[in-house]
Amino acid sequence: MKKEIGEGRRKLEEELKALTGNLFVPEAKVFEMTCGCVGFTSDLRGLQSDDVEVFKDRINALLEEISKSVGVEPEFVYARKLPGSEEVVTLTARELCERCKREFAGSKAPPRPDIMVLKKKKR
Repeated sequence: MKKEIGEGRRKLEEELKALTGNLFVPEAKVFEMTCGCVGFTSDLRGLQSDDVEVFKDRINALLEEISKSVGVEPEFVYARKLPGSEEVVTLTARELCERCKREFAGSKAPPRPDIMVLKKKKR
């Protein structure tokens, strides 16, 4: 899995750099949360929320491809902004646990103000 994570980090950095210009992806990882959600996340420097809105479809496709390569079926994809700014500091794709599926299913609003929802699978 180390190989897939490294390749995913490089691919994400290269493709986002081609779309937006100066960008750096210093870290990517696969995680499991205490609730049971699993996912792929990447830390970013140089990406703005406007870029995410413009390239939302491409970012979703990239994260879906990378996530699947590490065994994660992305049901909830989001960008997290640095609080109080428009700088996006992480992109995350999560495979939701049963509790989180129920929690996110009926919600129309983002779960937090620093979260930009890019994809939410319907139940």
